[in-house]
Amino acid sequence: MKSKMMSTLEEWVPESRSWILDKEIKDHTIADYLLLGKLAEECLKKINSGNEYEYADAGEIAKVVNLIYQGGNQYTRNAIENEFLTKLSIEESPSSLKKHLDMLPKELRKEYLKTILEN
Repeated sequence: MKSKMMSTLEEWVPESRSWILDKEIKDHTIADYLLLGKLAEECLKKINSGNEYEYADAGEIAKVVNLIYQGGNQYTRNAIENEFLTKLSIEESPSSLKKHLDMLPKELRKEYLKTILEN
């Protein structure tokens, strides 16, 4: 049985199915974190590709993550902050901050900035 986060991501980001399905992971917590980490990596690739369509795809991924974050419990919010937002923030530089903030939905920007300051 999949977690709510995994099911939602698979529905809205179809390519995410292949990121975890090939692994036999019984612990949903580990699977959720692995999926969010891979999602952050894919999002960064799309942001840094220089292609406006890829950048738009990254924005769509961020919208889905935001929906999960806004509707999630404390576990879900922590997982997104710890895995997705932290991976984005590690790649942060002064030149990319505006691009990342523009891509993130308004509600998630505050958490992203908090993550940057904590790291």
